Amino acid sequence: MLQRDDLVFPMAEYERRLAELRGRMAEQALDVMMTNTPENICYLTGFESPGHYYFNAVLVPMEGEPVAVPRRLEESGYKALTWLEELRPYEDYEHPVDKTQATLAEFGWQDKRIGYEKNCWFFTAAQQEMLFMECPQATFVDCSGIIEAARLIKSDYEIELMRKAARTTEAGMQAGIESVCAGATENDVAAAMNYAMIKAGSEWPSIVPFVASGHRGAIGHATWAGRTIEQGDIIMLELAGCLKRYHAPLMRTGFVGEPSTRVREAEKVVKEAFQAMVETMRPGVSAHEVDAASRKVIGASPIGGMQGSRSAYSVGIGLPPDWGEGHILSMQPQEMRPLQANMTFHVLPWIQVEGEGGISFSETVRVTADGCELVTEFERALFVK
Repeated sequence: MLQRDDLVFPMAEYERRLAELRGRMAEQALDVMMTNTPENICYLTGFESPGHYYFNAVLVPMEGEPVAVPRRLEESGYKALTWLEELRPYEDYEHPVDKTQATLAEFGWQDKRIGYEKNCWFFTAAQQEMLFMECPQATFVDCSGIIEAARLIKSDYEIELMRKAARTTEAGMQAGIESVCAGATENDVAAAMNYAMIKAGSEWPSIVPFVASGHRGAIGHATWAGRTIEQGDIIMLELAGCLKRYHAPLMRTGFVGEPSTRVREAEKVVKEAFQAMVETMRPGVSAHEVDAASRKVIGASPIGGMQGSRSAYSVGIGLPPDWGEGHILSMQPQEMRPLQANMTFHVLPWIQVEGEGGISFSETVRVTADGCELVTEFERALFVK
């Protein structure tokens, strides 16, 4: 393999990831594994690009060098950012599936047992059907999740990168809080958050920061829309700094003016729910149990709130449209998979105060050998302006 000096991680880290994938391939008797998922390609090779919406494939054989089939425009990125030597780019006037078929044939893989990701946003049903028709002698095996299973457990290199990303997240959150006041607009707050986060070292995040005030705070995933902040508004802020595609999300809630008794009660309940979750988190405990710890606290609150979504989700590598890995593992009812050391989650218990808005105080958290560690760490309290 080619050794590069400008890779995100030492070459040994990529070799470990490749060897682990090949171990899983052997369990399913695969000759080749094809991935089209941008985060998986980044995980295996280091490649990243906002142009991931175009077809992109990496073919990993049981032996020998992996081969990438990217758009020609992205070839320069592979040369600059990855350790791959074998590149077979397609032109914009070529069909990428034709190029993939030709590449399989070039390396003698057109009649092999090939793993692919059926559950992939970036390998469409039409493209899958076309490839199957063009390779009638091959046996295609749905191996969705085979790479994600390894991504759940972060290496020490990944954890350290997420810690650095967390410092940029915190800088952005502090700037956002400082910019909130009656008369400012959501755009003012978003501008301050983005500027401070990037100034602190963040690269481009997979989702823009969320800024929602007043009644807009009760809208799922609402972000800045020019609204002027008023006295009596709840303010919801959420963002994630990013380094080399690794994110560390953080959410905070504030109030302009004097918070109501109900808002203060909700603040107390959410903080207690968060504490219950982190006290429950440790290797061997199921994601369901941690989620249940939050729901028990929130469900027993006198204001009658409830956890309206998953209470935590895996986080690490992200490309648009998501900074999370919740599709790999989320803490929610009936999710019985056990936690393991070096899993990382965005822990976000929250409660909806009817007629006023949502309240949450979240952190990015790492599961340790006997508990958990806060990767982000920011005062967990309602900020009042």
